[in-house]
Amino acid sequence: MAYRKVLVPLDGSALAERAIPYAKAIAKTKGSELILFTVSIASVEQLDRPMKAYLKLNAKELQSQGIKASTAIAYGNVAEEIISFADKNNIDLIIISTHGYSGFKRWVLGSVARNVLYGTCIQVLLIKSKSPKISQIELKKLLLPLDGSAFSEAPIPSIEELTKGTETELVLTVVSEPPPVPSYGDRPINPTWEKHRDALWAETQRQASEYLKKVKTKLEKQGMKIKAQVIPGELGRVAESIVQAGKKEKVDLIAMTTHGRSGISRWVYGSVANRIVEQSVQPVLLIRPSRPEES
Repeated sequence: MAYRKVLVPLDGSALAERAIPYAKAIAKTKGSELILFTVSIASVEQLDRPMKAYLKLNAKELQSQGIKASTAIAYGNVAEEIISFADKNNIDLIIISTHGYSGFKRWVLGSVARNVLYGTCIQVLLIKSKSPKISQIELKKLLLPLDGSAFSEAPIPSIEELTKGTETELVLTVVSEPPPVPSYGDRPINPTWEKHRDALWAETQRQASEYLKKVKTKLEKQGMKIKAQVIPGELGRVAESIVQAGKKEKVDLIAMTTHGRSGISRWVYGSVANRIVEQSVQPVLLIRPSRPEES
């Protein structure tokens, strides 16, 4: 993964343009070509002309900053054309905003982003509409949620490539859930079970710390700047804990895989990823593993 080509779908709206600062940040560090792309509902020159001019204007602005940029337009279903173009042109990353209506009232970006994410195997960086508007961004800190599985570690090679030659810090985060308290009908639980539960939880956190230590050591040997943390969470609220960790650490994006089963806390990674996408203010880089391997 060299991030040679980055696709930026635009529709003329300020909301869609929130993807541009992130595309610029990646292009400046990786030498990527940015392809500004739109989908028109009708192949009529008079209707296309304003959008083509809009794309070229943005491309020229990027080129004036020393960034390789080009434009492209397609016709048909928006999400399908984005996916098709990305597949045919060897796109390495799609950066797209997540919600709202377009300035030209052609796209509903929420459904487009969702359909693109579900329909492609290419990496997708989702820029949240509820995040503050920025003109430029540096990827100084990234958060990677881990759960002990090979699935959760899938983004590591891409993150390594993305941050190579930079001082970006990667925050490895494991959320440790408490064991569930069993219920025996209407009878109260035995107080000794609470002590047993606390002991199990402490052991789970110890194992998570040992796991993170191994991953941290390995990545530091590869020259990456790493922080590792185990967060005690509430049962069934892993996604919420990760979102809060992202806010607390003030990360520039959260990177994660979209599905897989954990080896530590037994949560289903896909559902956690979905909730993080819905709740996070930070952008989310989603990577679908090519092979479902369990550690």
